[in-house]
Amino acid sequence: MANLLVCDLDGTLLRRGAPISDSTISVMKALRARGDIVAIATGRSLYSGYPVLPQDLPLDYWIFSTGVGILNWTTGDIERSRQLDADQVDALIRILTAAEVDFMIQAPVPDNHRFAYRRFPNPANAGTDFERRVAHYKFFSYELAPGETLPLASQAIAILPPDLERFQNLCELLVEFSVVRATSPFDGHSIWMEIFAPGVNKAEGAAWLAGRQDLGITTTYALGNDYNDLDLLEWADYAMLAAASPPELKQRFPYTQADTEDALAEAVAAWRLLP
Repeated sequence: MANLLVCDLDGTLLRRGAPISDSTISVMKALRARGDIVAIATGRSLYSGYPVLPQDLPLDYWIFSTGVGILNWTTGDIERSRQLDADQVDALIRILTAAEVDFMIQAPVPDNHRFAYRRFPNPANAGTDFERRVAHYKFFSYELAPGETLPLASQAIAILPPDLERFQNLCELLVEFSVVRATSPFDGHSIWMEIFAPGVNKAEGAAWLAGRQDLGITTTYALGNDYNDLDLLEWADYAMLAAASPPELKQRFPYTQADTEDALAEAVAAWRLLP
């Protein structure tokens, strides 16, 4: 029987511009040596994740794009993906266009770093990092033409200023989808409203792993640091936050004192998973 440990990446195990620490790698190795399953759950796509994940990382599974896909790290195979069909994409485009919120429609896995976008001259959209993300992916994006339809997509991303009331109002229009709130990795304050096929999130991906009889999972653990980890933290049997987490989340979950380099080691010690 084995434990399943699922960790967020950015801000939890990984500091911007720095590699995964030796301490973290050592703990991952020790957990796997005793038969536990180690997974990373991140909003990063395959394209943005591979450059920061060493090829020899002691890892079993990678839940990427907030649960859109699950990759077997040993074989490199995508074992599962859940995406938006043509009708769902059309509905999203109609809803987000009517709301005049700047948005992006990400291509299907495995090329979901590519996207089509639409922007609006709406003052309520000012102050976000929408244009910064478009510029960052300028070779992989294009402006969505009026009336254009897409046959399949991995997700949509609507980018908002830090306006929770507007976020909640949009959520009410998107009850047929899975909506996950994330803090922008670009400017640290814009709200990224990530929209997926129904049920898709980090917790659902982790639950799929935990439910596999061949893995023999008995107990689940989660380590995260942001709003897009909330479903995962609520789902796990034991959950903890990394030090650099929003105060709102720290009121709900225990958190480490250590920053990214030693957060995993501290959490595993608190859970008494290693001697």
